[in-house]
Amino acid sequence: APMWKHEAMAFFALLVAALPLLTLASSSMLRAGGGGQPQASGEVVTGLHIGAPTEFQKMSYLLRTIQKYKAVAQDRHTTLETRHQAEEQRIKSAIEQAQAPGAKLALAQTWTSNVQSLKDTERVFDNIEKFSESMASLLSSATSSGYGCEELTCGEHASCTTLSTGPQCVCKEGYMGLEGKDCRAPPEMRPYPLIVGFREVPVQAADMNICVFGLNKVAVVYRDVAQGHAGSVVVGSVRDAGLAALVRPVQFTSGKAYGPVVTGTDSGRLAIVWRDDSRMGSCWMRGAAVGEDLSLSWGDRQSFCTGQAHKMVVVPLPRDRLAVVFSDKAKATLHTPAEKFGNSVLASVGETGELALLGRFRFSDHPVMRLEVTKIAPMAFVLAARAGSAVDDLDQSMSTKQEATAIYAEMIDDDLVFNPNVVNIEPTKAQIWSRGVSLVAPNTIAYAYQDGADRAMKMAVLEVDPLTHKMEVVQRPAVIHDGVSPYVSMLSAPYMAAHPHTLVYYEDQKANRSMVNLCTWSVADKKLSQCEDFPWLDQRLRSVAGAHLGGGRSLLAFAAEPAGEPYYAVFGLSKK
Repeated sequence: APMWKHEAMAFFALLVAALPLLTLASSSMLRAGGGGQPQASGEVVTGLHIGAPTEFQKMSYLLRTIQKYKAVAQDRHTTLETRHQAEEQRIKSAIEQAQAPGAKLALAQTWTSNVQSLKDTERVFDNIEKFSESMASLLSSATSSGYGCEELTCGEHASCTTLSTGPQCVCKEGYMGLEGKDCRAPPEMRPYPLIVGFREVPVQAADMNICVFGLNKVAVVYRDVAQGHAGSVVVGSVRDAGLAALVRPVQFTSGKAYGPVVTGTDSGRLAIVWRDDSRMGSCWMRGAAVGEDLSLSWGDRQSFCTGQAHKMVVVPLPRDRLAVVFSDKAKATLHTPAEKFGNSVLASVGETGELALLGRFRFSDHPVMRLEVTKIAPMAFVLAARAGSAVDDLDQSMSTKQEATAIYAEMIDDDLVFNPNVVNIEPTKAQIWSRGVSLVAPNTIAYAYQDGADRAMKMAVLEVDPLTHKMEVVQRPAVIHDGVSPYVSMLSAPYMAAHPHTLVYYEDQKANRSMVNLCTWSVADKKLSQCEDFPWLDQRLRSVAGAHLGGGRSLLAFAAEPAGEPYYAVFGLSKK
């Protein structure tokens, strides 16, 4: 009787030991013609398989093998019961015929041992059947829905994923399409009003600018044409769903505010700079402390330059510092000629919103305009500008165009230091107009600009040496759009650092649409690829500004033509 138990135990051990080899065996069998495809009835029709078996074929073969083991175990279990009944009848007859007490006792012990052995052996076979059923159920759930992802070919902007119903093509995040087919970018994002509530005079927003500060706070500034070109700011917080809780707009100046720019510090304080006239304005700066209820406590405004006609840029820095970079000029004196140059101011914002000017720092001896900036480290930033030509001191006939120039700068203690070794992306070309600059990867920036002469939008990529801070063009200018746009702007790190991308937003004047251009940046190959254009709004805009919220989400504040009513929209990106 113990032989039955030993046989069952050996069978179970063989099953468990054989499992790791079944996949290898399935590969060999499938290559020999044992592969197949599932039919409606659930059966598998065998056929010749060329090449390595798929995961689905391996799983199907493994499932059939497990089912065979279960069938053998059930057959052995039935045979065991038949043999036990025969053995039980034989022992009963022997006990009845035995005369000696010792013989009867020995036969009774054999009877007891036989019953116990039967229970142990049945338990082993029960375990084999349960084990086989569990494995079969697991494998069936993996194969019941048909082919695996390796059997599916998904379309553009779609990828395969395993759902409860089996493998299926689905559109990547940020794209729309039914069942993973015809996946495309949304034709337009749903806009939300930037200003809620009744206003007697509708807002006509222009010169919009935006910043993100704190964990999820945003501030939007604009020039309200309907209010005599006064400057206003809207502060709010962005929720996970993309909606923003915004407070009512507050005027930061009762006078005119052209080209307002806003930034937020680490402590949640704001600073706004603007000029009070379109052509010959004075430069102003004002700070504010932001309360928990998003209320603003304003400091006094301060003037720091005159005769301003160009947009200024602001960079937030640690310790509630900020750098304001602008075009400046000096009038002629008895001993010096008039000059135009690039200048900057370092300031700090106090707890109550008061501003303190810490110093002025000239960064260029040439006239500059069309300034843009991006941070590349807590203390460092890269400035993009259109500057006057640099004439060779030794040969006045030799000059270098500086219409697409990049300058590295950083804050050291309470000083701004600008690297004199600037990079000129197009040293022989003129007519470089609007531009944007953004952080792509560590010490890597993208520089997009409008080439007016070629009527094309181009983009180059630069790397900054972390030790010397010298910049080098690693991706020569590449055309990303044919045509002219009134603005070319960029968002830094629009997706995530592990998957570098560039994002340029601009206007397609031919189609009268607002567009986004996305490119993938290869850190290893130092090359842009997979550049695509997507419409995000089917109309032209009077003004637009964007900021990255983190987690692949970005926020755009905009005012459409012709009314100029301000809106905002949040959109997300996914890996290309």
